[in-house]
Amino acid sequence: MPQVLDKINGKDRVTLSVLKKRRDFLRIAAARTKWVSKSMVVQMAETPAGQAPGPGQIRVGYTASKKVGNAVRRNRAKRRLREVVRHILPGQGWPGHDYVLIARNTSADTPFDQLIRDFGWCLRRLKDSRDNDKDSKIPDKEPEEKMKK
Repeated sequence: MPQVLDKINGKDRVTLSVLKKRRDFLRIAAARTKWVSKSMVVQMAETPAGQAPGPGQIRVGYTASKKVGNAVRRNRAKRRLREVVRHILPGQGWPGHDYVLIARNTSADTPFDQLIRDFGWCLRRLKDSRDNDKDSKIPDKEPEEKMKK
């Protein structure tokens, strides 16, 4: 069941839902938009037009490989990542985008406030890299001016 949360500004409503299909995880990984911190890896991709359930929708997937540890440590890491997303993503995430959080072996033991800082930092870096990609698609006038000289 999707979880409806208010954004920090209190005006917009954001719905968080969980990704469960393998093809969604593979699509997001293929987008190659990710940022790595000590405690997690965050991947991001736009939601495909045919799969977009509605405005204000953010879909999130969680994964933890056996490198994280036994089943108890993997489940603990994913529980902690779910809670971090619940706190941060409604205010800092982009509706219409899908996110995948990959736990690292330090995710289960890192203090919770550090996990929140890491996730917020990853989101800011992803937004910065996305903004830089948009800027790079806009042709620069400076090289043309240099050519005229």
